[in-house]
Amino acid sequence: MRIAIDAMGGDFGVDVTVPAAIQSLIHNVSIEQILLFGDKPDIQSCLNASSLLQASPQLLDRLSIVHSDHVVDMSAKPADVLRQRQDTSMLLALNAVADGVADACVTAGNTGALVGLARHSCGLVEGIKRLAICAQLPTSLSNTFLLDVGGNVDCSGEQLHQFARMGCALVNALNGRDEKVSSQPRVRALSIGTEAGKGNSAVNAAVQLCEADSQMHFEGLIEGNQLLEGVCDVIFCDGFVGNIALKSCEGAASYIRSSAHELLKSESALSLNDDYARLMQAIDPEQFNGAVLLGLKQPVIKSHGSSGANGFAAAIQKAVDASEGQLIEKLEFALH
Repeated sequence: MRIAIDAMGGDFGVDVTVPAAIQSLIHNVSIEQILLFGDKPDIQSCLNASSLLQASPQLLDRLSIVHSDHVVDMSAKPADVLRQRQDTSMLLALNAVADGVADACVTAGNTGALVGLARHSCGLVEGIKRLAICAQLPTSLSNTFLLDVGGNVDCSGEQLHQFARMGCALVNALNGRDEKVSSQPRVRALSIGTEAGKGNSAVNAAVQLCEADSQMHFEGLIEGNQLLEGVCDVIFCDGFVGNIALKSCEGAASYIRSSAHELLKSESALSLNDDYARLMQAIDPEQFNGAVLLGLKQPVIKSHGSSGANGFAAAIQKAVDASEGQLIEKLEFALH
């Protein structure tokens, strides 16, 4: 398996992406090659400084650099990116996947630009009306996936129903299930109540389509306070609602982590250190990092722009899992 990485994307660029790539090679023998797209001197400098590579120099055989002089700025407008540079590290990484040089692409770069460039470079699976961004939520019971989380502000009921189907395909891919096995992930629609009819016109229309879909295990509506309970596998909504919901969860987790950290500063709380470590691990958003752009003809993973090396490595792992789980084949199967 070959993974194309936009090494320059995100808030920290090569200081995060390169260590994460090395870490991924160590922990995942199925990765044959990682292609790092970006400024060659910057990437090479990070490789030279890596203690992991110094300890395991053979890993260099599984790394290659593809130079690019240009980077998509995190504040750039998507329309401007599409009209201007065609040799950015992000687009070159996407083209590598579209051309079959790599099996999946991972970037922490500008989300709006990524959506536009990915559609232009990779194209959409036949029948897909809107590309959706799907994020994993931390729950205690099961892996729950929320979509859309920012790709589409306004959606029709038909589009929301298709999001639900795409989410099911992703769950099946990450679970390693065969595309022809009838496994029906539990699906719910995010709304303002759990009673029938508690939603806007698009949500209510999508509910009717999901209830009539014999290939879907639809369990009705879910409220925002249930997002992290792990009571279902897929939760669908439009990108406006989904992005706010996701950021609210991240903000709550950050508040809990900082509050717990302040508590542990007192000497009387030292005995709680083990419990504190387990709590921090459970609510660490880094381990769930990596949103999947669903609907494309190739696997593309969007890492959080502010993630560290561990978080970016988690996004790389999601790319591996999606590719090995035959995500695109399962998408095509789910939509036809």
